[in-house]
Amino acid sequence: MLRALGFKQGHLMTLISIQSFVFSIPGVVCGLCVALILNIAFRFVMFQIANNAVGFWLTPTSIYIGVAFGLLMPLFAIYLPVKEALSKNLRNSLDLNHR
Repeated sequence: MLRALGFKQGHLMTLISIQSFVFSIPGVVCGLCVALILNIAFRFVMFQIANNAVGFWLTPTSIYIGVAFGLLMPLFAIYLPVKEALSKNLRNSLDLNHR
């Protein structure tokens, strides 16, 4: 529909990518907070059972992997549907009888 209003394909791809990041950034932050809380709880239980002293914080590798998955997976998820939608010409996209 935005193409009918005059959006170019490049601008539409930029808009969809920005929307993907806007939705994924709060998800990544919430996911890391939940991971930290669960990590503290599980490591505390392991410390009580095994009498082993370990740090309660997330490792940098786990943070990097979580952030990478949280930011890249939404982009991968929208790539094929957007590519298919943009490959159709505008007339066929707006035709209600041709679905």
